[in-house]
Amino acid sequence: MNTIKEHIKQNSFVHVYLLYGEEQQVVKIYRNKLLKALLGTDSIEELKQNMNFSLFTGSPLDTSAVIDIASSFPFFADKRVILIENSKAFSTENKALANCIRNLPETTYIIFTEESLSSKKGRGADDTEEETTGEGKKSGKKELLAAVKEVGYATEIKKQPQGFVENWVIRELSDAGKRISRTALDMLLIRTDMDMMRLRNEMDKLIAYKGEDTDIKVDDVLALVSENPQEQVFKLVDAMSDKKVDLAMQFYTDLLELKVSPQKILSLIERQMRILYQVKDLRSKGFATSAIADSIKEIKSAKFINKYANQASKFSMKEIADCMNDCVDLNLKSRTGALTDRMAVELIIVKYSQRSAK
Repeated sequence: MNTIKEHIKQNSFVHVYLLYGEEQQVVKIYRNKLLKALLGTDSIEELKQNMNFSLFTGSPLDTSAVIDIASSFPFFADKRVILIENSKAFSTENKALANCIRNLPETTYIIFTEESLSSKKGRGADDTEEETTGEGKKSGKKELLAAVKEVGYATEIKKQPQGFVENWVIRELSDAGKRISRTALDMLLIRTDMDMMRLRNEMDKLIAYKGEDTDIKVDDVLALVSENPQEQVFKLVDAMSDKKVDLAMQFYTDLLELKVSPQKILSLIERQMRILYQVKDLRSKGFATSAIADSIKEIKSAKFINKYANQASKFSMKEIADCMNDCVDLNLKSRTGALTDRMAVELIIVKYSQRSAK
């Protein structure tokens, strides 16, 4: 992403950009930055009126049309820009488009945005900006990706660190004339699991809800932003750790009402136990809070470590390990029809909500 910022700052662009990854809101942000730098606006509706802008969305991609447009010169302008979104072009053999990219006119610029690249990554591929450029020519399904890397720039945009997300939220709300309290911001990040696409939607709701009122408070977030399944599962496991089976079953029922499938709940319980196991293990080895947070990718911030450590302290290491194994075993049994998926979850909840015999 720093490379794109530098290209914009220097007003010196490569002719092909590929932006992809799980953090689609950031993909959109940098797509818009490139569009504005190249054509003066990032409004897709405005750009559709521009004869030197072409948009292709979805799959399958009309490769012949892209090649025809890419090979032609702009109309009374110095740039022609083609935006290709979610085409899945990188998961199929596409030698014709790859050859076109290697021979683009100096006036043509292409921006690809994808949610993911289906082709299997090689060792270390796409992990860093340096590793997303300059690789040699490849055949088959990797031909198009290789062509982009040869003449352009490709980057995978992963989940962003908390500081980046916080600053983005504050800036976006400020642009809308709103302020958000620290407690409200924390709650917003927790309830959205720092998913920037969901954050964008929830911020729009909060802005509309507050109207002329400037300040967004924690009560506003609680009223408008629903809990995510991971947060509900944390509460469910917390009730299990306190041996409150009725409360744990209530959280389970709440998840079902949120249309979370029993198999998904079982997977989330297993995920929660895996986090607790790691936290408990690292704490026992004397790791500092910040080091634990850095070691466990599922924990977004060091500020949550104590919550996990407190929950983990109520289970023995054997209980946590047994629960993880039971989740995997019961998930398999539910998939093969040995028992229903709801029964599998309920067995886990009841078993690990029981007090150990003294």
